[in-house]
Amino acid sequence: MLALITQLGCGGPQPSGPAGYTAIGNVDQVMDAIVVPSSQAIFDAVIYENGTLVQGPRTDEDWFRLQMHAVVVAEAGNLLLMPPRAKDGDEWTTFARAMTTSGADVLKAAEAKDVEGVLRTGGELYRACAGCHEKYLPEQ
Repeated sequence: MLALITQLGCGGPQPSGPAGYTAIGNVDQVMDAIVVPSSQAIFDAVIYENGTLVQGPRTDEDWFRLQMHAVVVAEAGNLLLMPPRAKDGDEWTTFARAMTTSGADVLKAAEAKDVEGVLRTGGELYRACAGCHEKYLPEQ
């Protein structure tokens, strides 16, 4: 009896996995509410015209905001893997993971305050998004 009480009271085996979550928004809502605003902020963060940097993060606050947008995009990739949003097992998963990886790469570049890194990793994020849209976004 003491062994059972000890196991139950002291943390025996714990359940693993995403138990208890509830998906609220559909894919379109997640994209419109979460992904689009933050990805657009990333894409607009660094702008060159004729080889000259005309826009980029300058202050610690600018860099922090960019970092938070990168976190949002990276985590949104995980949201797209949650049922019922996940479309299929192969390509959808690959694209969602590419969003997470690319967002994490933007985060690292922003943490390093690396303008060129943000430009490069933002381009990788754009390619991940475009590939998914090509496959899954209905023609409008």
